[in-house]
Amino acid sequence: MTKTTKVTVNQKALVQKVLARYPEEFTVFRELVQNADDAGAENVEIEFQTKEYAGKPSGFKATNGTHGNLSNVKVFKWVVKNDGAVFQKEDWDRITNIAEGNQDEQKIGTFGVGFFSVFSVTECPVVISGNHRKKMFYEGDQLMAESGPSEENKWTIVEMQVKDAQSSAIPKPFDLSRFLCTAVTFLAKVKKVTVRFNGQLLSEIVKSRDKAQEIPLPEELKLNRESGGMTVESVERIPQKVQVTLTKLAYSAGSKDAQRVKETAVEKEEDTDPAKRPGFFVSTIEKLAKKARLTGGTNIPHNVPVVNYTVYSAKIKSDSTKFPDLEEETKKKPPSRFLCEAVHLTREQYHAVMQHSSGDGSIGNVFRGVQGLCSEEEEGHASRLFIYLVSVEDDSEDEIRVKAHLRHQVSLSTCLVNSYPQSSGVRLILRDNGQVAKWNEELLYVGGFLTRLVYEHTMKNIGRRWTESPSPIAAPLKDSLREEALYTMKCFTFRQSTPGSKVGELLQKAFFNCDTSHSLSILSNLGIRNSKEVRQAHADFEPFMKERPILDNALQEAKSPMIEHLPKEYKVTFYTFRDVLEELRSRTFTEEEMIACIGWWVKKFGKQTKQTSVAMEHRIHFLSAAKFRSSSKTSPKDIELSTIMKFVDTRPGYHFVEKDDPLPPDTIPIPFTNSLDSNEVVMALGWKHLTIVEWVQHLVSPGLDHSQDICKDSAFSEKVLTGLGKSWSSMQPTDRATIVIHMRSVQCIPTNQGHFKPQDAYFPEADLFGELPVVQLSQRRILRDLGVNRHVKLCDVEERVLSTGCSMMRLASYLQALQTTMDAQEFIRVQELPIFACETGTRRRIQELYSPDPIHRHLGLPVLHWETDHTIGPTIGYGSLYAFGLQECPSLELIIDCASSEDARVRSLAYDFFIRHLDHHYKHYHPAKFSTSAFLPYEDEDGTSGFGTPDQECPRLKDRDRARLKVKDRPTGAAIIQAMCENSPPSKHIARKWFELLAKGILTADELVTISEMKIVPPQYAPVIPSPDGIVPESAVLPAVEPNKCFCSVPDQTKAHHQAIFTYVNYGQTANRFLKMCGAKPNPDISDIVEAMIADPQGYLDKTEAYLAKFDLTKAQAYRRYLDDLRQVAAGYQTLSTDLRDRMRKAPIFISLRNKRRTSDRPLGAESQEYALKHAHEILIADDLESQGLFSERIFVTPKEEVFENFYRDHGSASLSGCVKHVIKHVSPSKRNSDAKDLQSRVWERLAVFLLDQESRRRSDFDVFKSIREGALTVKYCKSLEISKSLQFEHAIDLDGSEPRCERALAGIELVDEIRTLWVVKENPNESRNRWYDIAVALCRVIFKTHKTHDALLLTTILEAKLDDLRSRGYDVDAIKRNNEPAEPVRADQSPPKPDTPDNSPKAKNILDDPSAQTPRYPIVENFLSKFVGGPKEAKKQPLDHRNMEEMVFLALGSCKSDAGSQRQENQDKSKAGKKQRDVEYCDSRRTQLVRCRDHDKQGMPVFKATNSQDPPEEKLENFSRILVDLRELFGLESDQLHIFWQPRDTELMGFNRNDAIYLNLAHYEKKRVLDANLQPDDNSRATVYFIIAHEIAHNLVFFHDEEHELLVSMIAQYGLIDLKQLLQTKAPGATKLALCSNKPFAG
Repeated sequence: MTKTTKVTVNQKALVQKVLARYPEEFTVFRELVQNADDAGAENVEIEFQTKEYAGKPSGFKATNGTHGNLSNVKVFKWVVKNDGAVFQKEDWDRITNIAEGNQDEQKIGTFGVGFFSVFSVTECPVVISGNHRKKMFYEGDQLMAESGPSEENKWTIVEMQVKDAQSSAIPKPFDLSRFLCTAVTFLAKVKKVTVRFNGQLLSEIVKSRDKAQEIPLPEELKLNRESGGMTVESVERIPQKVQVTLTKLAYSAGSKDAQRVKETAVEKEEDTDPAKRPGFFVSTIEKLAKKARLTGGTNIPHNVPVVNYTVYSAKIKSDSTKFPDLEEETKKKPPSRFLCEAVHLTREQYHAVMQHSSGDGSIGNVFRGVQGLCSEEEEGHASRLFIYLVSVEDDSEDEIRVKAHLRHQVSLSTCLVNSYPQSSGVRLILRDNGQVAKWNEELLYVGGFLTRLVYEHTMKNIGRRWTESPSPIAAPLKDSLREEALYTMKCFTFRQSTPGSKVGELLQKAFFNCDTSHSLSILSNLGIRNSKEVRQAHADFEPFMKERPILDNALQEAKSPMIEHLPKEYKVTFYTFRDVLEELRSRTFTEEEMIACIGWWVKKFGKQTKQTSVAMEHRIHFLSAAKFRSSSKTSPKDIELSTIMKFVDTRPGYHFVEKDDPLPPDTIPIPFTNSLDSNEVVMALGWKHLTIVEWVQHLVSPGLDHSQDICKDSAFSEKVLTGLGKSWSSMQPTDRATIVIHMRSVQCIPTNQGHFKPQDAYFPEADLFGELPVVQLSQRRILRDLGVNRHVKLCDVEERVLSTGCSMMRLASYLQALQTTMDAQEFIRVQELPIFACETGTRRRIQELYSPDPIHRHLGLPVLHWETDHTIGPTIGYGSLYAFGLQECPSLELIIDCASSEDARVRSLAYDFFIRHLDHHYKHYHPAKFSTSAFLPYEDEDGTSGFGTPDQECPRLKDRDRARLKVKDRPTGAAIIQAMCENSPPSKHIARKWFELLAKGILTADELVTISEMKIVPPQYAPVIPSPDGIVPESAVLPAVEPNKCFCSVPDQTKAHHQAIFTYVNYGQTANRFLKMCGAKPNPDISDIVEAMIADPQGYLDKTEAYLAKFDLTKAQAYRRYLDDLRQVAAGYQTLSTDLRDRMRKAPIFISLRNKRRTSDRPLGAESQEYALKHAHEILIADDLESQGLFSERIFVTPKEEVFENFYRDHGSASLSGCVKHVIKHVSPSKRNSDAKDLQSRVWERLAVFLLDQESRRRSDFDVFKSIREGALTVKYCKSLEISKSLQFEHAIDLDGSEPRCERALAGIELVDEIRTLWVVKENPNESRNRWYDIAVALCRVIFKTHKTHDALLLTTILEAKLDDLRSRGYDVDAIKRNNEPAEPVRADQSPPKPDTPDNSPKAKNILDDPSAQTPRYPIVENFLSKFVGGPKEAKKQPLDHRNMEEMVFLALGSCKSDAGSQRQENQDKSKAGKKQRDVEYCDSRRTQLVRCRDHDKQGMPVFKATNSQDPPEEKLENFSRILVDLRELFGLESDQLHIFWQPRDTELMGFNRNDAIYLNLAHYEKKRVLDANLQPDDNSRATVYFIIAHEIAHNLVFFHDEEHELLVSMIAQYGLIDLKQLLQTKAPGATKLALCSNKPFAG
């Protein structure tokens, strides 16, 4: 039996759920104002009342100033009233029925669900309309209504007594007014909204509209979608204005936005300008509010901001048949017609809003903000879209309820923003759930249509004003229109909508799809154009494409989101060939435009290897359409490219025509092709090169302009002949013959008497008497070939020359030209003729005269009279007369006789001339022939001077002259050394003179070694700084130092402190060269630095600190400089002598660091570390970060760099990990070993992979795999683990709390009775990563004797990784597993393994005896065996001794190859599987990309250069190649097995080995100053390059920079070391010791 029960509804809870959809601050005002508009109200008043005021009788007016500060007012009641239609019976009924709104299709609600928003403010609203009154209230959970009569009233009033929780504050009037400005924008009836407080005016919003103007609907815009649910009937344009009156009382309450600015300002650092501080305006309004309170609010002016904009109102017709179920879904009949409106602000209107500020300038603009018509400036171009029509209750989170009109302000991004952004109750249903979704999609199409119409209407209006403007358009007007267009395009740029993207996508789709033309009006350089007409700007087309509009620069795709996201059919495209043809056909180009056009054409089609039919067709169209206006001054005309057949080849060696030279009519002017590749021009245009023969044929043709006629204009003919002369020798003989034929027939030779044919003109030397037509051009060969006469016959001029004479210069020129055709008799005849003028005025034979040099005149000899004759063209010297007998200098006997003359002046001049020409004119001089001639000047010891014969001793004769004159020798080197020992240079000036003299090479190598240790060099700069500039005064006396302890270069900035420690000198280039010969260095090397540090470590540091203090640098900087020097030592200490390294070990020169004990109030920083200089054995290497953290206050550690750790370790520093004792304490160990079997298998498997890449020299004596096989290393689980760590280091500092430190761990290794157990805590999923890390740390402690900080991290990564991941990283996992499989157990019948003895120990055991033995120390041997004898398993026994390593050396040398046949060298990657490259930057082939230098080898060695770089400097290349020639012979290499390359942008790259070919970088040595300034190899260069070559040869067998490579480099270097020493003794005497001690370019 069924039972019916009544369903009860908790009405209070139901209302609260409805209110949850209206969380916005001003929801109640929005609903009540909308209801007022539906009721036809024109005026709406909102009043806030205090309890006191609400209790006053009706009509009571509050006194001004009653409340000067609204911030502290407690509001009792809100009252909203309108003057619309009074309530009818159905209206009274509806307000008591939830969700039963107005069924009028043209009204939104009118007291339906929205009315219940009042319950968000009150629990007992009262509605008064006409003469009726109704009060609603709760009884329990039920909502009750009480009706009654009321006084007649024209207003409909809603009274809301606020809830207790909301009675503390009034809504901010400013924020409410801003909200109402937005709300009234689209209201149909409401014109004014007034806001009051206790009767006082707070604000007043007045809206007004001007006359509407209908906009014609473009034919290309579709008025509806294909479904036809909604159709746009018409659109009107309506100017609208909103005026707001705000009183000071309203401003006194402030704004929530201003409060947020204030709160943000407190958190930010204040700006130095108070006006720019975020809290500045907030404080201003607070001051004004305080003033308002003090003045009682009287006499306060009000602010009246105004905004103007345009409303576009569309009349929409809907077809209800398309939405048959909509009424059922919405409970409301859909309208058949309605309005959809959009708001648009012009650029001026928008900027007016942006620039407008409130009366106070404090809390912003009433039209701007998140609830305003416009966004704030910092928010960018964000738009709002409102659609008020269909109201549907739905809780779906992906829906947005939409309400009435569409509004955009700055940009219509497809950002659907709620009118009140904090509301989540506004939802638009767009998902596929029936008629509501279809209705809203139709509505969004109307929105997209309307925005497209507004956009096109605005842009076309701009375009109309652009075209109607004066031409050319004025710049200010153009800029204004351009800015307006850019603004408009920004306004309509789509962005993703929020909170849902679907709205934006539908709007954007409608915006573009409603236009059937698929084209958008956009801004171009020529105004507003259709997007299909506009092209993307391109530099190649810009110079000549003038008619086709291009995209404005501000709209390039990278700058304009609108252009970037245009649909495909709307896209702005690039230029097409058709565009170019249309431009060519539309007008005649200028020369500049056609040059650019041809350049583009050649660039596009010139690089093809062959012309396709399409390209040929394009060329025909291009040439037939192109024409340009010639800018020729003589004959400007239009030239069609179809008439052009040739062009001038301007490549070097082919260029014979200048820019302004006349050309044949079928040849294009030079500027059109001079910047283009000649071959590309031929390919792209089909033109041929103009030949020089064709050009000359054109020049000799009639009809040319006078200024370009070779037969009329002398300047032009000279220019042509000069140009032809330069190319004459390179022409083909047939071309020269053809040109001669053409030019001999015309008068083309310019002479001093006009133009003549070549055979009628003469060279200047033929014109002895100035009567012939002479040509003055320097291009003699072409003139000779053309037929110009060089001379006249001697018999025709002999009589006249004897009788009247002529210019000696003319005569010499004539004889020089005649000489080649003279026979022997004519030559003798010229020598016998007395026709040569002497300076004495007589004429003599040529053999009797001397050249007109001053020495001959001073010696009183007869001199040829020579005067320059400028009438014969180029000046000729008298040197040509030497062939006829002119005396060039006095004979040996004559000059010795003059040098013995009694005339002191003649004697001095003659002797000086004799000495100067002793090696040339007088090289046959022998003193025996002149033993009686006293011509040698001397000076005795007593100061007397005189002249002696060669047999006499001449004490003060110059050393140089003594040897040349074969007189007695100078003092020996031993004598010089003895003199220097007895008397060192007394001053720096004298020292310089001595050093310059000794630099001339008068000492042997052994003598230089002796002098290098003598204290003979006066210091110029004090090591201890005596003055700010560090210069020692000349008068200062400082002890002299040895040359081998001096330094001759200025240290760079990073080594400037060396001036306070070492002795620097600079006695000039020549003197410094002597000092370098004696061992002086440019700068201290590491041996010098070490010596200085050992001598006085603290003094070294103190001097550095004192020097840096001059420049206000701190003590910390001095430590850094000291550390830099120590780093240099650490990088090359292995090159130092054993004795010096032993002294380093015993000296406290090593910088160390210790963390100071930190107090609670002192932060950890640089000042918390202590630096100290200590012995190496007093310092620990911090290879255990965890232990360092525990004991950092008790120990000094090395700096954190690997180079220091190796350096310190080699000199006695121990590892921290070895000084920390670990004691393992485990709890609840697992009783079954099988529990950890899988973990043990995984660990041993991954450990083998890890150890593959580790250096054997770092490994401890513990054999991990042997222990695993023998069961001496196992893995077990435990419940928990604790490790106690204690420091056992004798130099540790004892502090309070130095007892052992205990810490929890997840893994650790315990040693008990020679059995090691890896204890692992049972896995916790949250500690998996930490467990692997602790396992890695524990294993590394027993595997390595020297740790690296990354060892544990690398092992952790490998332990975690899957085997497939390791394979993908290059590890040969399978091979590793096979090589490390456990050995077979020993059978009972087998003998136990023998103990290690010297004969069978792992170190002595031959790897060929046992292929399964541990990897040998030098894999190079195994590689060699596997490559040449089939691998270790099949190899014969061959001990790894010294002889074997010699074989490795010969193998490496014999593997060198040549890359001489390669034209290009690309980057290569030589990485190996499972290996990591280390420290190969200075010889990494991947850092190069080389090309072969054209036809360039040096000494048989191929030369390369880096791409995009110039050829190497010739002189530097020459000197460097000489070094390599000497060194390659030491290694037995062929010339082409060494390769030189020039890579100036990477000077750190010294060279590399690529495919067994050795490459050496010349730029490296230039930068490192291996070659000195005068481009001669210095003493160290050969030794440096020797070791670099050895380094690269070793890479033939060993790729990585590891211990095997170091060993092989050493062996290869020793191979030729003796020969190197001999080479250095030969090439650089005295520098062998220095060179061989400085082999420090790298650590390889």
